[in-house]
Amino acid sequence: MHVARAVAMLMARKFEEATAEFDQALKLDPKNFEASYWYGRMHLTEGEFDDAVKLFERAALIRPDDYQIPGFLAQALSPLGRKDEAEAQFRRQARLVDEHLELNPDDPRACVLGAIAHAVLKDEERSVAFAERAIAADPDDPMLLYNVACNYAQLGRLDESISTLEQAVDRGYGDKSWMQHDSDLEPLRTNARYKALAERM
Repeated sequence: MHVARAVAMLMARKFEEATAEFDQALKLDPKNFEASYWYGRMHLTEGEFDDAVKLFERAALIRPDDYQIPGFLAQALSPLGRKDEAEAQFRRQARLVDEHLELNPDDPRACVLGAIAHAVLKDEERSVAFAERAIAADPDDPMLLYNVACNYAQLGRLDESISTLEQAVDRGYGDKSWMQHDSDLEPLRTNARYKALAERM
């Protein structure tokens, strides 16, 4: 109950109320994976990277086979200057994604996170393969398409990035503010198609 309320407060960007609910959830059950995971994501959003690292490390201990946690942990480690640790986490994520997809071959989220991990690890071929696999698994999910567009932008595949971003918007992606501040899309800022897309959102 506390975790559900906390996540609702988080989505509403009511961070103070979310904090109280997360703290209560972890007081009642220190091994609550969902509380650790979402609380970590809140701290990551707020730029509180040390706290995010501690929570993601706790979540990883509770559920060591979860393929999402290493990527979020890496995102919290990087701004702290812990680049080698962050890269190690992306390598761990790539391995866990492979293991997960052996049992769940059509999981689009796992494919997207695999694409991101391999992009960071400079393996463009595998990154693109995972991105294409994600789209094939769920071609109409606007958030998935948005994430693939970000991945393509980071790989320098700008035509594919803007085309996929246009598809995301056409299928319902509407967070213009996030898109305009997302550092992953920085390579697209001067693109005429990107500017036109932002104007019509």
